[in-house]
Amino acid sequence: MRSAFVPAAMCFLVMEVAMSSTVQFDTIYTAAEAAKRLRLTNRGVIKLGKEHGLCSRSGRNYLFSERDLLALWQILREPPKVPKLPTVKAHVSDLRLYEAIQKLTARRKGPGRSKWEATNAKNKELREATKAAVEKWKDEEPLDHSNRDPAYWTSERKERRRLESLAKKRGWMART
Repeated sequence: MRSAFVPAAMCFLVMEVAMSSTVQFDTIYTAAEAAKRLRLTNRGVIKLGKEHGLCSRSGRNYLFSERDLLALWQILREPPKVPKLPTVKAHVSDLRLYEAIQKLTARRKGPGRSKWEATNAKNKELREATKAAVEKWKDEEPLDHSNRDPAYWTSERKERRRLESLAKKRGWMART
């Protein structure tokens, strides 16, 4: 193996050359100046610069070079429009088409006679019970619906009010 022996004088010479070559900076802009050039808001330029790493920060100030502004301009450019390709529809087989037509034209069946009879019987029982309760209360004095006293509204009176209201809504009792 060869060892890399570099004289110290050589190192200083290289450093001197590197330090002596002048690096030319682009023009530096503040956020306000950059925003004015790009026709954006200050916050917009700062936000884009931070997002894409195209700004420098000195304390609270954000600084932008000419290259940064050019890069931001490229980011803001609208991408070219690509024409939308037409969609290709799959061929529907005759069997699937026939099944779809059958499904669309089939008669929809209701809940069935037995379910209707059960519901109707339940409603009939409720109607008869409500009518009997209303008949029982016909001889009593009517309820005072404007009474706000909690002691007045016992559970019997609340039930009576509920059933009378139901009977009136359903038309089982003449409205008074």
